[in-house]
Amino acid sequence: MGVRRRGREYALQMLYAMDLTGYQPDQVFAGFYAIQDLNRDAFYYARRLVDGVHGQLEEIDGVLAKYAEHWKIHRMAAVDRNLLRLGLYELMYVKEVPFPIVINEALEIVKEFSDQEGTQFLNGILDAARKEFRPEETGPRLKKKAPLAEPSEDS
Repeated sequence: MGVRRRGREYALQMLYAMDLTGYQPDQVFAGFYAIQDLNRDAFYYARRLVDGVHGQLEEIDGVLAKYAEHWKIHRMAAVDRNLLRLGLYELMYVKEVPFPIVINEALEIVKEFSDQEGTQFLNGILDAARKEFRPEETGPRLKKKAPLAEPSEDS
């Protein structure tokens, strides 16, 4: 597993802990950093993500509320809510990571920590937000198909 993927998983766990306990990032970082077999590079990436989500939480939750029609943020499953916050942060602020990677990584992680319903929910919200925050980007799912060739007279 890559450093960024592991970092995203760490970030999800930290955001989840902060969400449920009310701890501040430094308190969670200290406890997490004490884990002996922690991948340090992944930890530093996770810390960047957690600091970013924490610092932009009000804006991120506003976007989440906008795209999560008929859902109150506090009623979402805690794992889904925090993974959405993480994915939205990357879409909105971490422009060096292409949006297909942001969405695919979030989908892979939600499969490990949530259920099939969470996967569909997350995909729908992140894809809608992608259209707002990354409209200029294209990816494998968004490339237009080449027009079919006109039949030749020999056909």
